[in-house]
Amino acid sequence: MTTDAGTMAPGSVRFYGLGKNGIDRADVAIDPQVPADVGSGSFTIELWIRRDPLAALVQGPCSTAGAGWIAGNVILDRDVRGAPMHGEFGLSLVGGKLAFGIARGAQSVGICGTATVASGWNHVVITRDGSSGSIVLYLRGEVDGMATGPVGDVSFADGTQGDAKDPFLVIGAEKFDLGGQHPAFSGWVDELRLSTTVRYTAAFTSPIVPFTLDADTAALYHFDDGDGTVVSDASGMSPGQIRIGLDDNGSTVPTWASATPFIN
Repeated sequence: MTTDAGTMAPGSVRFYGLGKNGIDRADVAIDPQVPADVGSGSFTIELWIRRDPLAALVQGPCSTAGAGWIAGNVILDRDVRGAPMHGEFGLSLVGGKLAFGIARGAQSVGICGTATVASGWNHVVITRDGSSGSIVLYLRGEVDGMATGPVGDVSFADGTQGDAKDPFLVIGAEKFDLGGQHPAFSGWVDELRLSTTVRYTAAFTSPIVPFTLDADTAALYHFDDGDGTVVSDASGMSPGQIRIGLDDNGSTVPTWASATPFIN
């Protein structure tokens, strides 16, 4: 895999919104069980994104159905084909705003964000209380939407026999490449942290330094690898892979990038 400015650290990953051929994305295998497979109880998912201001965006409308998020420019995909034995969830952009959805069996809910995702770096957070089902979406430290979703286990059901792409958390694209109705995200992703607790309960000031490991961290991806195809997990338990290939113009996608929310 190449970079846009040589091998470096710190950094990020630049996705190009290809959304096909199983490339231009990163994925984390979650079966057999690894800590990155959050959802058995409460969780916090947070990351920094910077969208490409020149890339086409799905205009919507955003749907609050549990699977409505998948019609947007997909940022995170922990979907499964068919009815999930446990649960599923995902994050996207619809009309330049965040969309998140979560489902467990026949129970599902979606959140349509109200604030526009700016063209610079944006700190995005989803918290989920596994006991109450409360879900809160934050953008740049402010509450951007909330809902009550299903309670109980929404992690991946280990050993499930289904689509070969089911047991993955995918970053930057819709995992099944189902066509133009599920476009991918074009832009930069940095500092993805998955936690096993609700880290935020009210508006907050977004951090100005990279995340660090603590007892509640399930997985932490700094995206500072700078070269190769391995995405390191700071905990060492849930490494990921960059899925590289050539776009329609023969360019390699995705690429490691030098941009980060903290120094660029």
